[in-house]
Amino acid sequence: MGLWGWEASIFGWFRNYPFFHLLGRYKGRLGIGLVALVLVDLSNVALPLAVKRAIDAVTAGSRVGLQVAAWSILGLMAAQAVTRYLWRWYLVGTSHFIARDLRRRMYAHLQNLSLDYYQRVRTGDLMSRATNDIESIRMAVGPGLLVALDAIILFALMIPAMLYLSPKLTLFTFCLFPIVPWFTTKIGDRIDSLFEAAQKKMSRLSGYTQETLSAIRLVKSLVFENKSKELFSEFSAEYRGEGIKLARYQSFFSPTLSLITSLGTFMILLAGGMDVISGAITVGTFVAFQRYVVQITWPMEAIGWAVTMNREGFAAYRRLEEVFNTPTITIARPSNRPHAGYGERLWIPRLQYRYPDNTKSFELNVRDLRIRPGQRIGLVGPVGSGKSTLFNLILRLNEPEAESIYFNGTDVVSLPLPSLRKDVASVEQQIFLFSEKLRDNISMGMEEALPEAAVNRLLHSTALLAEVQSLDKGADTLLGERGVNLSGGQKQRLALSRALVRNPQLLLLDDCFSAVDVDVEERIIKSLLSDYPELTLCICSHRMSIMPQLDEIWLLENGQLTGRGTHEELLRDSRTYYRLWHQKEAQEWGLVETAESV
Repeated sequence: MGLWGWEASIFGWFRNYPFFHLLGRYKGRLGIGLVALVLVDLSNVALPLAVKRAIDAVTAGSRVGLQVAAWSILGLMAAQAVTRYLWRWYLVGTSHFIARDLRRRMYAHLQNLSLDYYQRVRTGDLMSRATNDIESIRMAVGPGLLVALDAIILFALMIPAMLYLSPKLTLFTFCLFPIVPWFTTKIGDRIDSLFEAAQKKMSRLSGYTQETLSAIRLVKSLVFENKSKELFSEFSAEYRGEGIKLARYQSFFSPTLSLITSLGTFMILLAGGMDVISGAITVGTFVAFQRYVVQITWPMEAIGWAVTMNREGFAAYRRLEEVFNTPTITIARPSNRPHAGYGERLWIPRLQYRYPDNTKSFELNVRDLRIRPGQRIGLVGPVGSGKSTLFNLILRLNEPEAESIYFNGTDVVSLPLPSLRKDVASVEQQIFLFSEKLRDNISMGMEEALPEAAVNRLLHSTALLAEVQSLDKGADTLLGERGVNLSGGQKQRLALSRALVRNPQLLLLDDCFSAVDVDVEERIIKSLLSDYPELTLCICSHRMSIMPQLDEIWLLENGQLTGRGTHEELLRDSRTYYRLWHQKEAQEWGLVETAESV
């Protein structure tokens, strides 16, 4: 009864096993590994019988019987060595392939999530799921699955052999095992909940560490080191506390199971020894049976390990599923009106957008905005008026409703994202550069390396050529993390070069000259207008000095379009624009120092 209850709990795992779809891709490898595992267990079961034969041959004084038994033992051990290597390679090795698949799937899924998701979830939490949780799943589908299979196969093969040797001793062996299913279920449930709590604390610790290291300059400039250490210690202590609770249950699990099996061994020694004395069984039979008891102790102890790893793996997979179940930005969505606004580079008939998590009490509501090919548009407004949100919706970094934005006469939601983002480029105020060569940062995403002449042309258009040529290695200079060896203005101009490399039809500039001197900014704008006459520009800037050069200006306030027209028209008709112009004009021409001169 105990045995079947224990096997029922194992089969229950397989019935509810969440990793079948992960394992299905590797059926061939798993099949070879499973065959090798069966052969290993067959040799494990056969070895005690060979030992019994050898001892009985010695007792009977049979040299031939002893030699046959000895060679049998040698052959079984050699076969066991080969098959043990095979199951480790094919079963445990497969778990590494599955971990690789999960990492790739998660990374690809993260690439297709909207900005809204990243505004809700900490980077450190995602890093924890991509490393710690996937490793827990790997342990579950590798060693954890292996131990469970090994236990089932060993029991299935060993019980007939034990019954063959002595039904009485077999009954004694399993009389204590009904305790095992109840024990593993109770402790396993507790391990499951504790592991999930520990992983949440780990995610919090990882997130805080990632944030503080990314902002280490700010931490130092604000003399925040001591407070940062205190917070780190607090989060670390919370994780340690949950980890100790988990370790307490894990450490209690295996020794308790071992104690149960040891009691079974004690009963076999008493009962089996009496049978040998009475002549009911031979010494060889007793020794062979004792070896079976020792062997059966391993799966009974290992079941605790298997339960722990599988529970942790299940909890980790639930955390991954939270990411996988987050809706992605569909590559292309159906639209009832896929084509409209012909002749316009960009047409926004009516656009309404509210952040889905409602963390921002803000709604963007604009209508009938048109940009013709080659036109230069300015976008101005107070902070928080929706300028960056509008750009994100055009690029589908945030997902707009269908029939709200048309690019070249096609609804943007029905366009493949790679096509849309090749033709529409953007440069933001906050620049991210990779720790690669300067030229590689410019050509990022291009299939082929850029010729030197093309790199120089891009750098010239962004007023960066002379500064790059003054570097020791020129465009081959290796940038530090996030471009730490460049000034803020140089980073912004390099990012502009990166946006121009694809020769986009529409370029969105989101206050990307905030760290550039006013005169340098004017040179860049003039260069863009002359070097890229077909380029359609939409410039969002808190600097007003470039607005008179643009064809039309849109004024946003609290997500509403409150004015549009030329610079002169808005100065005359809009009090908000008039105020912004004179405030920024005073700042730009002498009342504050520019960013690059500080």
